[in-house]
Amino acid sequence: MKHIFIINPKAGKVDRVAEITDELKEFDGRIDYEIYVTKSQGDGREYVMKYLDEHDENEKYRFYAVGGDGSLHDVCNGAYGHKNAEVAVYASGSGNDFIKNFGGGAEFKDLNSLINGKAECVDLIRVNDKICVNIVSFGFDGEVTFGMHKFKRWPLVTGRMAYNLAAVTSLLFKMTTVFKCVADDEVMLDGKGLLVAIANGHTYGGGFKCAPEAKVNDGVMDICLVKKISRFKCGALMSLYKKGEHLTSPKLKDVILYKRAKIVEISAPKPVAYQIDGETFRTDKLEIEIIPRAISFVIPEPLK
Repeated sequence: MKHIFIINPKAGKVDRVAEITDELKEFDGRIDYEIYVTKSQGDGREYVMKYLDEHDENEKYRFYAVGGDGSLHDVCNGAYGHKNAEVAVYASGSGNDFIKNFGGGAEFKDLNSLINGKAECVDLIRVNDKICVNIVSFGFDGEVTFGMHKFKRWPLVTGRMAYNLAAVTSLLFKMTTVFKCVADDEVMLDGKGLLVAIANGHTYGGGFKCAPEAKVNDGVMDICLVKKISRFKCGALMSLYKKGEHLTSPKLKDVILYKRAKIVEISAPKPVAYQIDGETFRTDKLEIEIIPRAISFVIPEPLK
């Protein structure tokens, strides 16, 4: 098996290229590996796609996303559709929320554990013409993610802190959006709402557990929809949403809708902010579907 390390030098605010390169030297002669340092957002996707197109399809390749959830998003988008590709995460980003579906422990920062790990099939989500690894969200959350990218550029601001700052800032402006959400032919909402999150994994935004019951290998998406809500009540929502307690709180039972589905359609009268694995866009229509067992994801060997 060939091991290819795709390093995002901007992940986690510290350029760790030299450090990780030195760590890999310990494996010289033990594994066949290459290192590629990305130059921009989306570069990892293009590199992985081109690499697989140009190399032997009968050979196994394991691509390590060295960075955060954005790096994983790029690598998975490049590897998707290639049965001879596996994807691993060497966690060095500010968020790394997807690995929390597997415990998210220290083994995701240990090269030996990752190299000796075994791959398991996990689901992905198709969002229009894009592939989502973890969570896509529409409405207030999209606006928050736009703001989060701004705050993450501030010194000493972590992924979770950036999300918190962006959420508070967004509360000062228009919160609700007019949209229609249909899940497996059932209309969940047709009117004003705060947000809708369609989840493969359970956590995003640097630690917010929006879909606490989600599993990455069950062949369905978990949809958490928040209806129109007052600013006063939104404060309580954010606190419970962060801990994954919003589904069971009696305070929020009249504003939270939760459902599992294989196909979701969202439409709005004008373009609305949405995010896919932390990347932000605007659109007036989303067609979303689960792709079961779509990619091989490496589960690290437990640390001794």
